[in-house]
Amino acid sequence: MALIFPQKQEIQLKKAPLHEVVCQVKYPPILRIANELPIEFQDAIRTRFPGLEIERGVLVKLPSINGADIPHFEPSPKIFRFSTSDGKASVALTTDFFALSTKGYSHWSDFLSDLSLVEKTVRDIFQPAYGIRIGLRFINKFTKENTDCKTTQELLTLFRNELICLIQTDAWEELDEMFSQLIVRDNHSKLAIRRGFGTEQKEPFFLLDFDYFEEGQIGLDNLVPRMERYHSCIYDAFRWCIKDESLARFQPVTGV
Repeated sequence: MALIFPQKQEIQLKKAPLHEVVCQVKYPPILRIANELPIEFQDAIRTRFPGLEIERGVLVKLPSINGADIPHFEPSPKIFRFSTSDGKASVALTTDFFALSTKGYSHWSDFLSDLSLVEKTVRDIFQPAYGIRIGLRFINKFTKENTDCKTTQELLTLFRNELICLIQTDAWEELDEMFSQLIVRDNHSKLAIRRGFGTEQKEPFFLLDFDYFEEGQIGLDNLVPRMERYHSCIYDAFRWCIKDESLARFQPVTGV
């Protein structure tokens, strides 16, 4: 079964409501990444991602239901996080995944260029056999500030009625918080649509979070064309969720 969102020609937005864009590729654990410093990897991407932080967390093992075990702690694998000089984009590398994320999204072609660099470097150096989960995620956060809306009511009018029906109802006057998730199948892939409403520093926001992913044994030799398909589906879903006239709020760029 395939998704049937109406296909839309992409329109670049000068003030896109994107909070973060993430592509993650999970693969079977590669012990080399756990046991060696990724010096060759860093050298290959350092011009674009010169910053480096090494993160290491702790896994907490809780007792079983019958209480036979006792809690204990295990170190989790290191995560090497390489970042751009402005800190807006970063690459995470660890034993079982790599991910590219940005909070300064400008255009799909720019994100895809960074992804091409990272995935080629991972394949050349570490040669993962295949992916077990590949996903692309676009997190949109709409506020009164980035939509030029004066009221919460005006903010909510930007979206299809299906998305806001539980927020606008005569059963209550004011809603503090709402988050929900819908997962739909698209042939061999899935799309998770998460919507949310809440307040941050007493200001309302509406969240549209699209996560398009595929699980299984997935070849990595065509990652970029795969991401093009994922991106097209997410964009069509985004355009379905907001009204056409709402795009003017985000300053569409003409002639691009």
